[in-house]
Amino acid sequence: MPSHALALLIITAVLIAVGLVVISSLEVSAQMNLYGGVARQIFRSHVVKLSIGFVLMIITCFVDYRYHEKYAWFYYVLAIVLLLVPYTFPPVGGARRWIFLPGFSFQPSEFAKFATIVCFAAYIKKRKDRMKSFMEGFLEPVLLLMPILGLIVFEPDLSSSLIILLVVLLMLYSHGSKLVYLLSTFGSLAFLFFLAQKFGILLKGYQLSRLKAFFTGDLPEQVMQAVQAFREGGLLGKGVGLGDVKLSVPAVVTDFVFAAIGEELGLIGIVGVVLLFFLLVWTMLKLVESSNDMFVTAFISGLALLIMVQVLVNLGVVSGMLPVTGVTLPFVSYGGSSLVMMMASLGVVINMATSGSETK
Repeated sequence: MPSHALALLIITAVLIAVGLVVISSLEVSAQMNLYGGVARQIFRSHVVKLSIGFVLMIITCFVDYRYHEKYAWFYYVLAIVLLLVPYTFPPVGGARRWIFLPGFSFQPSEFAKFATIVCFAAYIKKRKDRMKSFMEGFLEPVLLLMPILGLIVFEPDLSSSLIILLVVLLMLYSHGSKLVYLLSTFGSLAFLFFLAQKFGILLKGYQLSRLKAFFTGDLPEQVMQAVQAFREGGLLGKGVGLGDVKLSVPAVVTDFVFAAIGEELGLIGIVGVVLLFFLLVWTMLKLVESSNDMFVTAFISGLALLIMVQVLVNLGVVSGMLPVTGVTLPFVSYGGSSLVMMMASLGVVINMATSGSETK
């Protein structure tokens, strides 16, 4: 196995192990109502989802990545179909984000992230000589993205839609699209958010309240508790399974898992996890440098961008530097759909890394 592929597996295994240790150590009394059980059931559920992700990763490791390129537009259509399915179920908490089947639920927006990266990697390869044009390097891909973004926005899941948009724009830019297209999109989005916050339009009530709280410096209670967990952990942390401030943090096993890491493992633990993600992304970008297949470079760079953006958003939310939004920490957080799709995506990268015919 090539050294970069082995490095990816080792780094990912360590991140998964961190998640297992933190989740298993939590006696999450504050989470019982949310998950309908005790901490042991949360851990067992995480292990089951991790096992499913491992099986999918093994499968995608051995499936030639060119099949994903060949059927990229099938993924695009499937993502739209799956995003439509939650609208046939009753809303949960005012949102239609899940597909419910006997024994488990699935969040199709997580599959949409994978499908979007596959689809636009194929698009970039097909139009690699015309990426600087406004039509094919910006307008056409943005229009293709609109159905997926629209369905996710109306779930509502604003954070996932913005992350997908950002990843696609950066994929386009890194493969030849002009910077002015990227900056003009960011400027337009910033103006829309200003209007939404100023006049109370375009966004849902809870989204507006989160934006207003952020811009006024009024930190939500869960962020204040997470910051307190960081303080309690100090430099070296209280130790695995120790500390109780994290128990008062809503979603401590999912979106706010950094609070548990900070209290149990301290600043050293937080820095260590961030460095692991840095090494993961760096290793993926080294694979990009070694390939002359533009589908490979676009897919790996897209996945690396997705991981990097989610880590930065997750850490920014927990530290109070970004408005509260539901974004999990890849490979670490409790959350089946995200974990399973990340592991399946990593399997595709491993297959690309072990395909010697496409290296420079």
